[in-house]
Amino acid sequence: MQTAFVIFSKVPWPGKTKSRLHGKLSAEECALFHRACLIDLHEILKGTGCKAILYFTGGSREEFALEFPGQMPHGFEELKLLQLGYFTFRQQHGEDLGERLHHAVTEVLRCYERVILLGSDLPGLAGDLLLSAAENLAQHDVVIGPAVDGGYYLLGLKKAYKVLFQGISWGSGRVLEQTLKAAENNNLKVSFLPVKRDIDTWEDLVAYVQSGRKEHNLKNMLSFRLAEYLLEIYDRQ
Repeated sequence: MQTAFVIFSKVPWPGKTKSRLHGKLSAEECALFHRACLIDLHEILKGTGCKAILYFTGGSREEFALEFPGQMPHGFEELKLLQLGYFTFRQQHGEDLGERLHHAVTEVLRCYERVILLGSDLPGLAGDLLLSAAENLAQHDVVIGPAVDGGYYLLGLKKAYKVLFQGISWGSGRVLEQTLKAAENNNLKVSFLPVKRDIDTWEDLVAYVQSGRKEHNLKNMLSFRLAEYLLEIYDRQ
């Protein structure tokens, strides 16, 4: 069965992304971290050999190719110009997140048998985990990766079940609960992946660094190196 991975992302530009990190980081630092996450995710998805489509919002496709306008920390020059050639880029469409997700799923499933939805703020996902999510769809209607904050970091589908995207309190701690209730009410068979923590807040960033110092697979990731650099800066202040 052919699988396509779909990444939902804001444009990685200062003032347009990672707003919940603004309490600690500058707009430029937030955008740099988002760019690092996208680079890491790009390499992971490229390694799967599956189609990867980035659905963006908050700006234009051209902004992904522009030179970063802010100061570049020493050792992170690769963030200046994004190299995301493996991704196909598409604009998000819809009034709210649910509509935008459902539109993307519907569009992609016209050409692929399985779609795996991902956010752009959990760069440490292993390729093996992503491929196992796709394989689990052979025996299940839905594959879901629960997030620590009550949402989910991954959603795998073979059909565009509209009920999974309606009546959901997006941005709240009830997203996973409400999604699972909708699946149960419609007799959908669900497979679960390990619980993970995406990176939305300063506390999430600190937890990512702490995990990365213990897990060797994260230490070479650009997002981990940048997160550690940012943490060291703010620890000195």
